[in-house]
Amino acid sequence: MLNFMDRQPIYIVSGGSGETAHRMVQAALTQFAKGESSALVRRFQNVRSQGDLDRLLDMAKDKRAVIIHTTVSRELRDYLAVRCAELRLTQVDLFGNLLDTLALYLRERPEERPGSFHAVGDKYFRRIEAIEFALKFDDGIDMSGLPDADIVLVGVSRTSKTPLSMYLAMEGFKVMNVPLVARVPLPPEVETIPQGRIVGLTIQPERLQEIRVNRLKRLGASGSADSYGDMGHILDELTYADEIFKQHRRWPVLDVTGRSIEETAGMVLDRVFGKERAV
Repeated sequence: MLNFMDRQPIYIVSGGSGETAHRMVQAALTQFAKGESSALVRRFQNVRSQGDLDRLLDMAKDKRAVIIHTTVSRELRDYLAVRCAELRLTQVDLFGNLLDTLALYLRERPEERPGSFHAVGDKYFRRIEAIEFALKFDDGIDMSGLPDADIVLVGVSRTSKTPLSMYLAMEGFKVMNVPLVARVPLPPEVETIPQGRIVGLTIQPERLQEIRVNRLKRLGASGSADSYGDMGHILDELTYADEIFKQHRRWPVLDVTGRSIEETAGMVLDRVFGKERAV
């Protein structure tokens, strides 16, 4: 393992928080075998003047640090490029070329507001994190994610739990779903989280049978394989689900029959977050 003093210094420079650039650098470092162990990453926030740049460049020149920046001011970008050339320091401009290209394409000058990238970057990385969360905790595979879930969907098989989880994840919400199986007790962990996060999903039996039979056909199985598409079995499952929902009256229950994923997602967010939600 490299000594702390031997690690290659990387200076992240931003007129805002530097969070977007920091995450991009961290993501890039994962592509190298030594990764973060070989790099010493420092973040310099709210750098908005030539004086600010001069002070950090004085530190960088002695350490031969690489400068990675998201400076939105053209004046400061140009100044930084000149000063790095003078000091023979490598500098990487993460946004300059993009801003210049978009300015030509849109025929409009950028506003050059420091920190504006942070909100966009946060939203992007929150969405990626939510998608990874939904995949990891899909269909009750791992119940350890319950405390971190923004929303928990509970319902029998084929009530759109997974596609709904993924749609909501694209909006930045961490969603996990828990399947209900007739005569199989509800995982006890469900009782340990705030019940206002949980939404029950149900569906009309005829529509559920249609969905299941079609799924079995696509898989090359018979229409009643393992009772999955059998109406008696379906009624047992829905009755059991209804009993669970009645035992948990704080859970809103949504009938997904004939509803699009988008429509159901809106209803879920309204029930869980009400007027506080922001999609």
